[in-house]
Amino acid sequence: MKKTFTFFFLASLFAFFMLPLKTFAGFPIGKYRNVVVPTFSYYHQKDRFDDKDHVIKGAPGTGFTSYSSSLYIGYGISRRLDLIATIPYLYQQNVIAPGNKLVDAGLGDMTVGVSYNLVNFNYVRFLSVGVSAIVPLYKSYDGVSPLGLGNYGTEVKLMYCGNLPKDVASKGYFNMEFAYRRYYDTQGPDQISFTGTVGYPITKHNQLSLDILLFRSFSSNKAFNNNIFAARDYSFFKPQLNFGHTFTRRFSMFVGGFYIPFGVNTGVGYGGSVLGVIKI
Repeated sequence: MKKTFTFFFLASLFAFFMLPLKTFAGFPIGKYRNVVVPTFSYYHQKDRFDDKDHVIKGAPGTGFTSYSSSLYIGYGISRRLDLIATIPYLYQQNVIAPGNKLVDAGLGDMTVGVSYNLVNFNYVRFLSVGVSAIVPLYKSYDGVSPLGLGNYGTEVKLMYCGNLPKDVASKGYFNMEFAYRRYYDTQGPDQISFTGTVGYPITKHNQLSLDILLFRSFSSNKAFNNNIFAARDYSFFKPQLNFGHTFTRRFSMFVGGFYIPFGVNTGVGYGGSVLGVIKI
């Protein structure tokens, strides 16, 4: 059996898998205000999609389970301009054969940048743009397997969010994000993604939200890699359902679960996340 390294997968975000940060994603934070979001994520994978979206079954006794945590920090420099940063910590377990398990852990790719509100529509809907730098907090060959691509990069994101139109629903919110990410390497990759979110309050303190993520990564390196951070050429579609509860005006919690029903050159996985949103 060919031993293909399987690595850590962040469910948010990440990412760049998206995480359910819907209480402020795309919304201006506010001058001199802070938002802190600690997150814990879980992911499991056994099978994979080939380059034609066909499911390839994993070998018996093999599989991949991952756990992660990350810290998002946002600071309102002005009413329109926010400083944002995300620092992830990765822990990976990969059973490549019965009795042969690879384990590694460490800091991943930090993103740090700014978000600027271009237009607000009567403070009901907001159009914003974000620019971030991607900084690897590890060496490319640390541990038994790399924790990422090991390359610096840049991300540009356009965000539109706000209250749902009254002719659609009397309450609720939406968030749409289109992002482009470039890693500075001869193999790239170049990545584009679209995230759409609709949230609806079911009681005064509880809400449900649905995320839809479309993601595509382009590279001259077409080799399959289960590690979503080290892979270069792949795509997937991922829906996620979230439940949120507001404890106070300054503290909320979200739990969410997802499944990847379609993909190309990537894993067939499922998982979930738990996060807290702290407004200071």
